[in-house]
Amino acid sequence: MSGHKTIWSVGGGKGGVGKSVITANMGCALAGMGREVMLVDADLGGANLHTYFGIKYPSRSLEDFLKGRFSALEEAAIDTGVRGLRLISGGGEFLGIANPAFAQKQKLIAHIKKLDAEHIIVDLGAGSSYNTLDFFAISNEGIVVLVPEPAAIQNAYIFLKSFVYRRLLRLFSDNPLVSDAIKEATDAHGKNSVRTFSDLCERLSREDRRSAERALSEIKSFRPRILLNMAASHEDLKVVDAFRSAAGAFLSLDTEFVGAIFSRPSIKSAARKMRPFMLDDAAVDARRDMEMIVANLTATGKASGESGASQASSPRSPAQPPPQEVFGFNDDVSHMGAVFHVQTEAQGGMNPSVETIIYQGGRIFFSRKTASDEIRRNSAGMTIRDFAARQHRAAMAAIKMNKITFQG
Repeated sequence: MSGHKTIWSVGGGKGGVGKSVITANMGCALAGMGREVMLVDADLGGANLHTYFGIKYPSRSLEDFLKGRFSALEEAAIDTGVRGLRLISGGGEFLGIANPAFAQKQKLIAHIKKLDAEHIIVDLGAGSSYNTLDFFAISNEGIVVLVPEPAAIQNAYIFLKSFVYRRLLRLFSDNPLVSDAIKEATDAHGKNSVRTFSDLCERLSREDRRSAERALSEIKSFRPRILLNMAASHEDLKVVDAFRSAAGAFLSLDTEFVGAIFSRPSIKSAARKMRPFMLDDAAVDARRDMEMIVANLTATGKASGESGASQASSPRSPAQPPPQEVFGFNDDVSHMGAVFHVQTEAQGGMNPSVETIIYQGGRIFFSRKTASDEIRRNSAGMTIRDFAARQHRAAMAAIKMNKITFQG
């Protein structure tokens, strides 16, 4: 098969949020559209994706590939019983598969990218181990599964935060000074820790502006998709807004909500039958939820199986735009017994932007992003730094003028 392929990695940090259910049913939905789909169970310590297709004992798996029984990962694929949908199971009795050696992991990642399918969906295990994060990085448009439960939301945020700094450490692996600075800044108990990715970029910019630019470019190349599972009502959709705001404010990640799967008896009924709900005629509403999600995913642009690290670290050609100036302002404002944090992140260059966020205790109270056209109309000849400083001061003044109030 030739042509463009998309790769989605499905993660979320906490176990039990339904990553495997999502993966199995996404695959069925895409196959039902006539697409060629490959599912990969990368939950190396507890693979169970095969059980959702009624397969108790896979005839072949990742274990066979890692042990050298197959020269290509493609050979480990098995039929699911759904036309156009194949599965590479992570099942096996090889104890070492749960924690593969670095070389094995790199080989596996390379072979996943080579798989012959229009869509490749990689089901990840729980937690934020380096192996899980590196599998998530296979695609620049990974899917984070949320459920409306505090521990799951916290774990999903930790998962994304771990991913961001893992990605940066990989990017600067050949630069010990920058790597050490990142480790020091992200040590929560260290004296030089930072609260946000913007703070980190500002600190890096003081030492090495080029490194700050590379760090920002690397993170901006990744656009996670957010999927809400097990929603009880539309009220639960507020969880997504809060999560996306936190990811933007603290990690500078642009995220995109692709839809929700609502809790329905038909989903549990299908799981007990060891079959995806997309194959169950009784699960009409759940099927509609998933079809909407797949429509959003396939309409949001082309996913890439390549990491943005190589692009961010490659030398600029003369045709590329000049590097962006990256800086920010951070201040705490005390007002009426509450302490608000005001953060402004600015990017210069040909397409400048300024974003200001006011938050308190992780709650976002105000967010404003000023794009290049508006900056040019209202800057009155000011530099981008002066414009950002003015917007930052205006936000601080808004707190003092009771335009931003804290409700306990």
